[in-house]
Amino acid sequence: MRYIRPRPSTSEKSDRPDPRRRALVLGASAVGLAGLAGCAASTESDLTQAATRPSGDFITVEGTRLHYQIAGRGPKAVAIHGASGNLRDWTIGPAQALGRQNTLLMFDRPGLGFSERPARDGDDPFVQARLMRQAAAQLGFGEAIVMGHSYGGSVALAWAIDAPDRVPGLVLISAPSQVWPGGVGVMYGLAGNPVTGPLVSRILPALASDSLVRGALDRIFAPQRPPEGYAENVGADLALRPATVRANAADVGNLKGHLRRMVPRYDRLSMPIEVIHGDTDGIVPADIHAIPFARAIPQARLTLLEGVGHMPHHVATPVVAQALSRLNAAI
Repeated sequence: MRYIRPRPSTSEKSDRPDPRRRALVLGASAVGLAGLAGCAASTESDLTQAATRPSGDFITVEGTRLHYQIAGRGPKAVAIHGASGNLRDWTIGPAQALGRQNTLLMFDRPGLGFSERPARDGDDPFVQARLMRQAAAQLGFGEAIVMGHSYGGSVALAWAIDAPDRVPGLVLISAPSQVWPGGVGVMYGLAGNPVTGPLVSRILPALASDSLVRGALDRIFAPQRPPEGYAENVGADLALRPATVRANAADVGNLKGHLRRMVPRYDRLSMPIEVIHGDTDGIVPADIHAIPFARAIPQARLTLLEGVGHMPHHVATPVVAQALSRLNAAI
């Protein structure tokens, strides 16, 4: 393991997360289910009732229609967003900086944003990776660096495990990579359950107010703050559609089982790997995920960001750019 610990690009810090914490509480690039659960009344919301439109184009693979956007110039890289999110998490900030040195292909993961969900096994990171890998090949990104944030990092790992010869480099940002003790929270279980899911997935969006959405985003970015305009532009209404709520709950609720079969296959990862993680990430704790992963993978380079939470691609974008530069130089 090669290990570096640069200071964050922001001065905001907090105490380190309790090392005894062992439950993965996967948040989102948009709105976390746990944040929605505490709301008591419905209010009119500019953020959750916006008329969001696709910002990119569409491609169909295996009968599944995927939404994507391409931006930037230079060597090619694929960017995969996290739970509840969509490709706007990249385009409203990081893509501008990262696109100065790489051409980015950004997807809405299957079942999120404007991408369709496959009829079977849509929660499987390997299935999501396979669909996007086929689409990427058709779009000329068949041998590109793969970069994923949070849940998208788990999908990036699945992508690289299944096609190691076509992934010249891997960037994992705040990525779950290990089987953790504990669970993911009651609301994910309720929303993902085939009996309670249809009802819960309709109630939660109805309870979402602007203040609740902003509160959820504050918790996801903590101890930093969301960038100005993030809430207005990320498309919170996309995350709050009933079908998306259920898809996201299934993704997060079943991730632990998928990681259990993924971990034994990490020996297939022969490409250079950049691991970027905040040391105050309370959603995907570094001591449970990034640090053990980097110790187990000889070619992994871990950048642990002091005082940074779950969103390094926004609050420490230059660090991600440097990681891409190192991979570009190595391949």
